[in-house]
Amino acid sequence: MLQALFNPRTLLCLLVVVNSGFLFLTDNKLAGLPYLRELYLAGVVGAAVLLLAMWQRPWQSRASMWILFMGVALPVMSALFSWYHFEQPLFYGLLEERRNFLYLLFFPALYLMLKAQPTQEQLERCFLIGGLACVAVGFLYYFKIVPENAAVAFNVDEKDYGLNPLRPDRFSIGGSYVSLCAMMLMYRLRRRIELVPVLLLGLFAAYLWLVLQTRNTMLVWTLAALWIFRAHLHVLVKLGLAIIVVGGVAYMVMPAPFEAQYERLMALVQEATEPGGVRADTTAIILRDTAANWYVGMGALSLQWQGGFSRLYSSYFYLSDVGVLGVMYRYGFIMPLIILVYFVGFWRISRQCRNKGDLLAAFVLDMCFNLINLFLSPAMMYDGNIAALAVAAFVYYGQVRVPASQPADRPLGRPADTAGLAVTSGR
Repeated sequence: MLQALFNPRTLLCLLVVVNSGFLFLTDNKLAGLPYLRELYLAGVVGAAVLLLAMWQRPWQSRASMWILFMGVALPVMSALFSWYHFEQPLFYGLLEERRNFLYLLFFPALYLMLKAQPTQEQLERCFLIGGLACVAVGFLYYFKIVPENAAVAFNVDEKDYGLNPLRPDRFSIGGSYVSLCAMMLMYRLRRRIELVPVLLLGLFAAYLWLVLQTRNTMLVWTLAALWIFRAHLHVLVKLGLAIIVVGGVAYMVMPAPFEAQYERLMALVQEATEPGGVRADTTAIILRDTAANWYVGMGALSLQWQGGFSRLYSSYFYLSDVGVLGVMYRYGFIMPLIILVYFVGFWRISRQCRNKGDLLAAFVLDMCFNLINLFLSPAMMYDGNIAALAVAAFVYYGQVRVPASQPADRPLGRPADTAGLAVTSGR
């Protein structure tokens, strides 16, 4: 029993599933277990430090330098800026930027991949389990099967965290994992239409609309589908016809829910196109204060220290709302260098793996949308756990032959490589 539990392949799958955050406390504190994310973070940092001290291989990889820059240098710099500008103690600065330390997940993930030697299909299966775990927990909260956390000592943005009547019962559980799973399934459906992937994709879409309720993500999924199926429009047409037929039958049986959701969609579109709002106010404050400070970074304030930004601006001021402008507030004129290192570094690391399966292709596509959505996406500062897992997979599969699974970028009908898993020479 214990031997099976501590098997490298089991540990790797467990790491991938837990990394989805399906049990972590959400940003509005309404769902999830308190301090579980911090406990997981402590384990990741401890494992990374141990591996860096005892394992020579990480120091031989340029990917490790990228990870250390994003996961260590940036949070330390932010803490120093906030200490210098606001006299916030360094501990609180590091506490506020703690999610950046999840970039260090790269080291235990790569170590377990080298020990377990998983195929890409096996890693995809683990990732899909993590996405489904997020969906299951999210729907448990949505349908009130699991009650919301009672004591919420947290200033939340009513417009963004679900108290707005247009987006009731909103829970941000595993949004990044669910999006990657959806893209992975789209790549799979591009090769062959199968019932199970179609049903799973429909489940993820329902979760996005009912539970996540994120308009930007809805737009990203639409653009992702158009890109993935650009050379196979017949597949997209078949999926569209199937959705129309199923939706039409359901509408004839129960029209009321569809009419209510349509009215809600129109209201959300109208709200999104209205000028002003919390995000516009945050943007104006950042542009004003960074210019007044000669574009020198000011770091990030922790809510645990004198109320954080609410003391200076308002309870609705969040750097995560404004994507790259939040990076500019933290680091000032260094922001262009950080953007360059983040995107170019990720792209160069991904190029090490030429034969990408569905999940690895989804990682690359997701990063492309982060670049397009630069002014809204908080992925650079808050999705280090996803980037670390992706980089570990690129480094590992860049040094092995692709196992018996058909890559996402392989033309239809071309036979898959069945050579099995064999380590080759590589950096």
